[in-house]
Amino acid sequence: AATAAALIPREKLFSDPKFSATSLSPDGKILGYIAPDANGVKNVFTRCISCRHTRQVTFEKRDVLGYEWTGVEDVLLFSQDNNGDENTMIFKRNISENAPPHERTIISNTPGIRATVVANNKRANYVLIGLNDMTPAYHNVYRFDLITNELTLVLTNKRFPVVITDNDMKIRLAIEEQDDGTTAYFRVSSKANQKELSSDKRDWLEYVRVQPDDKPITAPIGFDKTNERVYWVWGEGADLGNLIVAPFNNISDREVLYTATRAQIGQVLFHPEDKTLMAVSEFYHKPELFVANDTVMDDLQYLVNLRPAGSLQIVSVSRDMQTWLVTYLSAENPFEVFVYRRWLKSAELLFNTHPELEGYELNRQIGFDFAARDDLVIQAYLSLPPDAALSRPSEVPVADRGYAELGMIPAKPQKLVLLVHGGPKARDTYGFSPMNAWLTSRGYAVLQVNFRGSVGFGKRLTNAGNGEWGRKMHYDLLDAVEFAVAKGIANRSQVAIMGGSYGGYATLVGLTFTPDTFACGVDIVGPSNLVSLLEAVPPYWMGFYNDLTKMLGSDIDTQEGRQSLIARSPLFFADRVKKPLMILHGANDPRVKQHESEQFVAALKKHSIPVSYVLYPDEGHGFRRAPNRLAQCGFVERFLHHCMGGDYQIFTHGQYNESAILKSDGFAPKTTRAPTTTTTTTERPRAAVLPTLVPSPVNNFYYPQQPQLVQQFRPPMQQLQQQQNNYHFHRMNGQHVPAYAQPRQMFVQPPQHMQHVQQHQQPQYRPTFTNIFPYNG
Repeated sequence: AATAAALIPREKLFSDPKFSATSLSPDGKILGYIAPDANGVKNVFTRCISCRHTRQVTFEKRDVLGYEWTGVEDVLLFSQDNNGDENTMIFKRNISENAPPHERTIISNTPGIRATVVANNKRANYVLIGLNDMTPAYHNVYRFDLITNELTLVLTNKRFPVVITDNDMKIRLAIEEQDDGTTAYFRVSSKANQKELSSDKRDWLEYVRVQPDDKPITAPIGFDKTNERVYWVWGEGADLGNLIVAPFNNISDREVLYTATRAQIGQVLFHPEDKTLMAVSEFYHKPELFVANDTVMDDLQYLVNLRPAGSLQIVSVSRDMQTWLVTYLSAENPFEVFVYRRWLKSAELLFNTHPELEGYELNRQIGFDFAARDDLVIQAYLSLPPDAALSRPSEVPVADRGYAELGMIPAKPQKLVLLVHGGPKARDTYGFSPMNAWLTSRGYAVLQVNFRGSVGFGKRLTNAGNGEWGRKMHYDLLDAVEFAVAKGIANRSQVAIMGGSYGGYATLVGLTFTPDTFACGVDIVGPSNLVSLLEAVPPYWMGFYNDLTKMLGSDIDTQEGRQSLIARSPLFFADRVKKPLMILHGANDPRVKQHESEQFVAALKKHSIPVSYVLYPDEGHGFRRAPNRLAQCGFVERFLHHCMGGDYQIFTHGQYNESAILKSDGFAPKTTRAPTTTTTTTERPRAAVLPTLVPSPVNNFYYPQQPQLVQQFRPPMQQLQQQQNNYHFHRMNGQHVPAYAQPRQMFVQPPQHMQHVQQHQQPQYRPTFTNIFPYNG
């Protein structure tokens, strides 16, 4: 049996899970999931919920990326691309027992065309498909008949990056960026022919405009059963947003149903058929569920109590809402998936997604807040090695005892990896993470920071990142490291920085703009030059190009804009790199082109600076194939071991039959570095100015209280029109909460300058049906 200190093999963490992308068929009788087949290729499988009969239903030789049930029994859609190029292909498959095993219908597999499912209500015998087959930047919308396989043009589109449909898959709204930074929603004109729509202005009327600051938390999320009223998450006048409903024909007649209190509105649960509001979630450190409808109160209370130490997540529900698929977020446990039968008020464990990890002790993940140097409150997570000895509260300064109660203060400072999320309009979340489990198993603490520019914590925090690439966004990371050092969590000389996409950019910024801060860095598919990043954006991002340039703070159309981007591009300061660096990239990356890594490696070699560079010829923006993921972790693990001395599972290039090409080995025998000359014939770009780092005051941190263990009633919601009952929101909690998550009265009170900031911290909202292609590195 494995012990607490056992090194978890990479193969148990990064091989393809036996169950992923789980969902229920509309009738609730069949479970679908993706798993590796006998040849190691990810395909779709189904399992009978009642009889457990399991069978493979797609037989592809290339990994299936995703699938969807449809309104036609035994018919599903699945998608693939070409080695990570993100030009998604969509296929139809009849999965009945009598269907030929390898027969499929091609909906779109044209090279260079990106297909997407625009609408699928899982009731009709057709779906809406988007294809950028006429204009690369915009998707035409087609109706695909699931019976006859006929593809009929519905919308000729040369203008809108997003279209929004109602419950009957009728196109109702479209989105277009405006030159003033607002987002305009347009409705279909009553004079337009719904069967032959175009994006011409004559077919559309302006509906509503969303101001630039409100855009991060404003979006429609669904229609009521009549399709006459629209639910929105609405950002105007609120940092965290409100859940509102309004008549479609009078958007100004808005009724507030729910006001977020601590984090942005996350999952919104509607009844699949009658579209009544069931529950709302917020996600700060962990998700909290607020129930709006008494008809599901007993169901949700039962499920919360089933795994009180985890955070309930509703994965899928049947059309009649009698069968649910649920799981629980927990850092210490992989996902357990249950089927809940409402009529029996009983849940049955179906499987654990990573049964091979049974017996290994996994890391805990602790959410906390700290104040950045400008007093903005930043949310973060800390994961310590499972066998790290902890300081008792009595052994630390009084000001730090709250942290010790949480289990955050180790007996001695740890080696630490600052793991920076991509996006940057994304966020780190709580829950089981193979990456965290792997790093902590090797003896590294992991620090994850939701720096300004992240989503989920209110529009103020998200908008604070605009124009701050390489500036305040980086300061937040530096302040997080300083916090960890000041509290005795991290050894200052043993802090690595690592991340993918934006996190890769942050790694390069760390090693060029602050070359003495980090012991080493790992850049995964990160951009090195913000100018060339903008010059090479995928065509289907052009509908959001203004948002992208606002996020970066400059564009490439003016000399001033280019100079601002150059000043924050690590490429032009490569000669500052002092510490070991590893770069990994996919050759087919459509978002951050391979050239971003190639040019940085070339700049380092020009100055005789060693670098480890690994290229994957069959990958894109990240590494999907299990052999490549395993090799990636092998390369990184060996690199971190050389740099900081963590535990190391032996790795040899080629042992996983990966495609990786080691183009440069930073630990090969070194040549003498050429001396840096002080004479140059070209003017050096001026780097973004980073002020001298001043340690944050040790008491300048705030811990919000955790919810009480009893149900707490929200103020009553306003009565919904056309509904008979007044809704109240009930906070759902389990019967037991671990000690480190209980309310804490002994914490240092937040300083006055932070008290007004508490309300601005909130979780991520994800629209459920809009066809959006933002920069999401």
